[in-house]
Amino acid sequence: MSTSTQIGGNLLTNGLLVAVVALVHIQIAAFLIGASTMAIVSETVSLVRRNRDERHDRLAHGLIKSSIFIFGFGSALAIFFVMFVLTGVWGKFFVSLQQITFWVFFLEGITFLFEIVLIYTLYANWQRLGEHRKARLGMLILLNVVQWWQMFFIDIVASFMVTPNGGDVNILNLILNPTSIVLTAHRTLGNIAWAGAAVALVSGVQYLRVTRRLETVRRTAPATAAAASVGAMAASAAGSEPPEAREARYWDWAGQWGAVFAVGLTLLQPWVGYEYAKEIQLHAYPAWFNMMFGDLSNVFLVQITLLGSIFTLGAAYFWRRMKASGAPHARRQGVVTAMLAFVTLFAALPAWFAPTYADVVTAHLDRPFWQGGLLNPFGNFIPYKVGALFAMVMLALWSLTAYMRANSRDELQAGRVGRRSAVILIGLGATVSVMMMVMGVIREHARQPYLISGELTINNQQILNNQPSAVGGSSGVTDR
Repeated sequence: MSTSTQIGGNLLTNGLLVAVVALVHIQIAAFLIGASTMAIVSETVSLVRRNRDERHDRLAHGLIKSSIFIFGFGSALAIFFVMFVLTGVWGKFFVSLQQITFWVFFLEGITFLFEIVLIYTLYANWQRLGEHRKARLGMLILLNVVQWWQMFFIDIVASFMVTPNGGDVNILNLILNPTSIVLTAHRTLGNIAWAGAAVALVSGVQYLRVTRRLETVRRTAPATAAAASVGAMAASAAGSEPPEAREARYWDWAGQWGAVFAVGLTLLQPWVGYEYAKEIQLHAYPAWFNMMFGDLSNVFLVQITLLGSIFTLGAAYFWRRMKASGAPHARRQGVVTAMLAFVTLFAALPAWFAPTYADVVTAHLDRPFWQGGLLNPFGNFIPYKVGALFAMVMLALWSLTAYMRANSRDELQAGRVGRRSAVILIGLGATVSVMMMVMGVIREHARQPYLISGELTINNQQILNNQPSAVGGSSGVTDR
């Protein structure tokens, strides 16, 4: 093992630059995969219905159009990240990582090329492919599959950095490292939830804009036009209502569609997230300890608070929609919303009133707060945090189920919501976005001081293990 070499740079280049660029890119990539999934669902719904559903047609087309604009910026950002940030600022580390994961990056690049061809073909020929709906749906599915494999290859690299498991010795160990599959499952669900949240956010903003314009139209229109309601569903009034009313109904529908995806897919995340954390505990214990008892322990409180906030905001939106439409069980929905808010506050209780558990022990105050210590037993993971998580999931599941049941029975009417419901949608989208960033920070920060857990240090550019590589010699990559 050669003499270690210090990494040059400062907090801006070695820390904030990577964090900002990576977190923005992750949100863009996640939206693209989730958006293509939602487009497949909308295209399928529109295809199987005898009367073409114009709402789903418009949503699917809108998702592809937005994906094109975001894809262009996201691709440029990814190239900047690799060429400038990783190669320029973290060159020694990235070269070492490339020597281990070259074929994974190569396959990821191939999927990227396929993604370019498919997404631009769909965008440029969307209207012409309308005469061949099944072919268009097939291309959407193919695009989604390509994007998923691209994510899978990137997840191999990200998971290897946390749980190497001899991935520098055997390619199969690299691909099937302990956290690879569970991270991919976690991100697959998160991608769809984030796309739904983004749709909800945009729909909320658009609903506010359209209803404000509608109010202006009605103030200036004759009395007969002013009598029309945003939520009017009578066919006889459809021809005389202003275009803004139809737009308001569409964005109201799109908002609830996105909210259902955001809440529904997030419901599965605690189960997958627990398995992910368990694999880290078993195969990268220092990283797990850092998350649960170290510098990131209080950041986990932020994460569970954001998770509860997603469920609470979703339930609040469902409650307001059911209440506005006079749907049954609206009052119960309101009670469930209040219960979710309470459970979220309880889950946010810290287990100790200090930055880390080590600080508590060092201060010799590792006893309950009612005995003058810094420990809060009500904030312990078992049984209180687990119980709170279980309660969150069950309450949110009831809320979503009650809302979907009311919707399937035509007890809800598009457009009959106030502007506060749109604000809730905006809050839901923003909360999901922040939670994605917090989860990214936790995953990447947990392995410090390592760049690759147990192998490559963040301050000393060297591989610490000297296990024989698959091609002979030492797998230790050192700087000279």
